[in-house]
Amino acid sequence: MSEELYNSVPSFNTYEGIKDDCSAGINDGMLNSCDKLTLREACNDNNFYRNYLIAEKYLNHFKAMGNSPYVEYACKYFSYWVYKEMLKDNQYGYSVSELRDIIMRRKDVNTCNDYVENISTQIYLNIKKLIDLHNNFMEVLGGTNSFDLNKAEKLFNFYNGLINTCYLNSDDSFCNGIETIRNGYNETLIKATDCAPYNFLQPFQKRPEKSANTIATAAITAISFASIMTYKFTPLGSWVRYRLSGNKNLRNKLEKEFNVSQNSSELQDMEYRVPYNSS
Repeated sequence: MSEELYNSVPSFNTYEGIKDDCSAGINDGMLNSCDKLTLREACNDNNFYRNYLIAEKYLNHFKAMGNSPYVEYACKYFSYWVYKEMLKDNQYGYSVSELRDIIMRRKDVNTCNDYVENISTQIYLNIKKLIDLHNNFMEVLGGTNSFDLNKAEKLFNFYNGLINTCYLNSDDSFCNGIETIRNGYNETLIKATDCAPYNFLQPFQKRPEKSANTIATAAITAISFASIMTYKFTPLGSWVRYRLSGNKNLRNKLEKEFNVSQNSSELQDMEYRVPYNSS
């Protein structure tokens, strides 16, 4: 997925208007012309085929524009809309790129070659959040008296619900999309005192750094774990197994004896005095 998919969300309202224009003139009589060799069982779904015809007209609308920036954003919206209206339930098994290829072959519409995006459920949900954030921004700007304070509060709260999903200077495309809208909002409303305290959206939090103590603790834990796993292969491990195999009641005494032996120079020669135990 390209980063431009999320960055293009603020332009979606424009392309949605073009898509709505493309729906004009599509009537019920046209729904009987579905090519069953191409769309198979999807031809039995009038709503699917109606949207397919809209998609044909939409791509044909941008056919003459080549690879202009307008086409790129138009294709990003196309990808989102096709997934939302035709593929979200995955009823017929198509992807966005597959449907675009079908239209290209049937109508000789060579558009969106490099710009079409195959949308997943998570990407779709992220786009919806960005659309809601942007639409709230537009509603704030549409207030009758300068800016709409109630709408600003609504956007402020919505943004705060997203802020903990990202970190400052993140390379995540979704987070960058949020930041693009946040920057536009702040630049527009920073001087709008009638919207205070909702005229400034806080930046993302910094990514937490691991402290030196945390790293040291992790290292000690790893070393201790390794010691526990390997002690049984040492002379000391043989001695412990031997003492424990004889009598389980010696466990408590063993700890005391071992503490005493730690301070004795005899511990250095222990491996030569440990009885052999083949078990």
